[in-house]
Amino acid sequence: MSDEREQPPNPILASDADRGHSPNPILASDAEREQSVVLLREAVGEGRLTLEEFSERLDLVQAARTDADLADLARDLPARSSQPATPAVGAEQHRAFCSHLVRGGPWSLPHHSSWRSIFGTIDLDLRQARLDGPETLLEIYNLFGTVTLLVPEGVEVVVRGGGLFASQKIEAPQRPVVAGAPRITIDARGPGGTLHVRTRARGLAR
Repeated sequence: MSDEREQPPNPILASDADRGHSPNPILASDAEREQSVVLLREAVGEGRLTLEEFSERLDLVQAARTDADLADLARDLPARSSQPATPAVGAEQHRAFCSHLVRGGPWSLPHHSSWRSIFGTIDLDLRQARLDGPETLLEIYNLFGTVTLLVPEGVEVVVRGGGLFASQKIEAPQRPVVAGAPRITIDARGPGGTLHVRTRARGLAR
């Protein structure tokens, strides 16, 4: 007579449902990927992720095959906030007058800031910067100086304005910007200056 006693489940052969996972992960849709990008963008605005960390996770979002893959990328982040972040009032001001101003490493970039290069040099490395929100405005006045911004891939950069005898050298990103990414707007003015916007760290002061 056969032994019909119940055998304990084999943990190796246990189903996904037994382990607390969806038994049938669903292929991720474009809309779900956009929602994941928005969630990551909000995490940048809340100071939970740097721009470089956003860029790294953005690569994983685009490569995700299922909804479970997307959920794993946001497992250490809170759910989307129902209240948008309130931007700070007024512009934080910085100036390089015949001098060299450098910002890099972990630092806070406010919603609105003003940068003045007067015969000077300004280098802004935004890879580890923490933002106040999804929209960031930099006002740059450049009088025969040089201003360089290093922005990681996946972040939208909009450059407006310019000046007499001024030049702008904007490096095109290697991949297109996705919907919902953080946006950095640069309002440039002033005569004779040079503005560089780069996605790779060549020639930027450390």
